[in-house]
Amino acid sequence: MTWDEFVAVMLEDTDEETIDEETMERLYELHINPLNLNIATKADMDELPFLAEEQIEDILHYVERNGQMISLGELMMIKSLSKKERDMLRLFVKAEIIEPPKYIPTLQQLLKYSSHETVWRTDIPFYTKEGYKDVSPDVLKKSPNKVYRGDNLRHAFRYAFSASNHLLAGIQMEKDAGERGVDYVAGYMMLRNIGCVERAIIGNYRLSFGKGLVINNGMKLSKAMMLSTANRMNAGITKHSSTNESGHFTGAAATITLKHWKFSAFGSYQSADGTYNSDSTGMSSLKTDGLHRTRLERSKKNNLHITNIGGNVHWSHNSLFLSATAVATHFDIPLQPRHNTLASTYRRYEASGQDFLAGSLSYFYRFHSLTFSGETALSHTEQRNGTASLNTIRLKVNSSNFLTLIGRYYGAKYVSINGKAFGENSKVQNEQGVLLGWTSKSIRYTDFEAYVDAMCFPWLKQNASASTYGYEGMVQALYSPRLRWSLLARYRIKSKQKDFAYETNTKSTKVLKYDTHQNIKLQLSYSLSPSITIRTSAIGNLITFGSNPNEKGFAIGENIRWQNPNTKCRLDFGITYFNTDTYNARISHYEPSLLYAFGSTLYYYKGVRTSLLASIPLFKQSLYINTKLGITKYFNRSTISSGLERINANHREDLQVQIRWKF
Repeated sequence: MTWDEFVAVMLEDTDEETIDEETMERLYELHINPLNLNIATKADMDELPFLAEEQIEDILHYVERNGQMISLGELMMIKSLSKKERDMLRLFVKAEIIEPPKYIPTLQQLLKYSSHETVWRTDIPFYTKEGYKDVSPDVLKKSPNKVYRGDNLRHAFRYAFSASNHLLAGIQMEKDAGERGVDYVAGYMMLRNIGCVERAIIGNYRLSFGKGLVINNGMKLSKAMMLSTANRMNAGITKHSSTNESGHFTGAAATITLKHWKFSAFGSYQSADGTYNSDSTGMSSLKTDGLHRTRLERSKKNNLHITNIGGNVHWSHNSLFLSATAVATHFDIPLQPRHNTLASTYRRYEASGQDFLAGSLSYFYRFHSLTFSGETALSHTEQRNGTASLNTIRLKVNSSNFLTLIGRYYGAKYVSINGKAFGENSKVQNEQGVLLGWTSKSIRYTDFEAYVDAMCFPWLKQNASASTYGYEGMVQALYSPRLRWSLLARYRIKSKQKDFAYETNTKSTKVLKYDTHQNIKLQLSYSLSPSITIRTSAIGNLITFGSNPNEKGFAIGENIRWQNPNTKCRLDFGITYFNTDTYNARISHYEPSLLYAFGSTLYYYKGVRTSLLASIPLFKQSLYINTKLGITKYFNRSTISSGLERINANHREDLQVQIRWKF
């Protein structure tokens, strides 16, 4: 499995149009600096989101029981690992015989085996959006938000330093298109596995404890991924090394390990973007996109400061883990979301006030073929208290079949400023549900996955005037009879209630109707030779809602890759034809991209998309230039997008250039 194939698998397994960028960047860093399984700790292995808790335990126990691995071929001796998981593991781990250190390494010894990486990227559009056009001074004075303040180029720079994977440091800088000057600068310095110090960091970092009910600004696992990793306990402290301007902490954190115990503590003080309410006494909402292109967007920058203090205590013995987490959050300006109109009533229980406290207890226990895990949390605010709970049971029926049951209860009054957990909503709030999943390898050469999820939202949601229900189901099969080719088939249906308006001559009546989205995907991957691989994809969408006309969409694409096995020079060519009735019926599909760029391309309306990606080593495979040219042409549109993003043409061309130097 190649790195790009891994990214495609991760995106295929998620329910979103993009995957967590921070997690993928950390995984790429592990890919180029793989973990040595002979000295890897559980905290190290926890950073691999595709492994189940029992699989991590089995790997660690294998090394402890049998001694150091001689080669990765020994992974075949671990029965809980399938071929797919072994292929993924090979991207991030190695097996090297080493002598364990008898003392804490000195700084000089750490620096002896250090590595550096610099990556510079710029995005160049070959079109002009409405926001970059010249406007007369009179118009600009009257409407200062009619133009972007900066040019239309996006620049990003990152530097990463690693000393024997024990001392890590880095800095990131970015300017988004439309911004003036460098708008974002961040950095970190981190120690790993030095004596009793498992992690220690200053600068920008992320945290994940338990199941994420109290604190998790790492990755949110999709429902498909949860079938095998539902019993995972989160990884703890990780560095923030991406150009995402929100969703992280700024300050210091550390984890100390003492035999069966782990003690973690952290403190953070950082600026955040927000929108003042009408009388400027509080914040009506937070702004998290990191864009500061117009005068209005600039006026929301760093309007408030957030303080977070908390910790975690973790105890483990054999197959039993117990963990307690507590976080206190303070805003120097109170949050005051508006809910004084009928349309905004759904916001009644959103986070409100200045001080927030949340705490939880989480557990994991493995008993023969059964594993139990979960987290139960309490929250306290100035107005109310709330509860939330997430629990899972995983049954190993035999070596080829697993059943997973996930139950969740997130109260409408539960408030977690930093929480992010499994579920349908983006927040850990106002949701109840039960998921039953099945994974099987009983049929030769075939990986089979299926789940059904029933959900309820007791309090109002946007576009819903009463409590609502929903369901989701997925079935997927991956057939790989030969190393050279594989076939993926997947069907997914998701249906949730929302208001549907019946129009009559006298009035408009709202009733709840199910908004149903169905998706089917077929994908064939085939290796013509060690140098050439092709991937053919066909995707279809169907949306039904009340008596509205059905909305349909489909896309057919081809991707051809050539790579020189010796020089690693690579070319990727892709072409996709798409046709959707509406933007709502858009198609999401992975397209090979530059390093540290993770996301799907969206196809909507009618047109064709072509892309050409080239990765060329310039000097001993340490200096690379990566470029990508993308061209999208619409057959039934005369303009693209709207507002300041509007392009007065039916086509757009973008060039991305990236230079990577590793030494």
